[in-house]
Amino acid sequence: MGEQEGLKFYRCNTCGNLFFVMIDPDVRPTCCGNDMEILDHIHGSEGNEKHAPIIEINQNDTEVQVGLQLHPMAPEHRIEWIALTDGDRVEIQKLGLTTPPVVKFSKMSDKGRVRAYSFCNIHGLWQSEK
Repeated sequence: MGEQEGLKFYRCNTCGNLFFVMIDPDVRPTCCGNDMEILDHIHGSEGNEKHAPIIEINQNDTEVQVGLQLHPMAPEHRIEWIALTDGDRVEIQKLGLTTPPVVKFSKMSDKGRVRAYSFCNIHGLWQSEK
């Protein structure tokens, strides 16, 4: 599950809202009058050249792109959001329907592992770390 550093992602199956839990793993969020779905099937970074988030730690920022070959961005098949965490903080960027799946985040701490997540509306949640 996406529980590294206590991080869990939830999605509303009615409206698509995203909710993440960072501290209390027993929180069960609701939206639109229903329990939200936990995104607990996380694909690893190996095996898919179009879905795995790729982390590049630069001098002034941290960049994440989805796929060695950029993931397609069409209404029927797209990356909805990208998240990045260094264990102390989380940044999430929602992507537009035609926005390339490349995001520049703040410079992340280099004290430990940095994890990136990407969510494909068809193939689910993907994770990689550096």
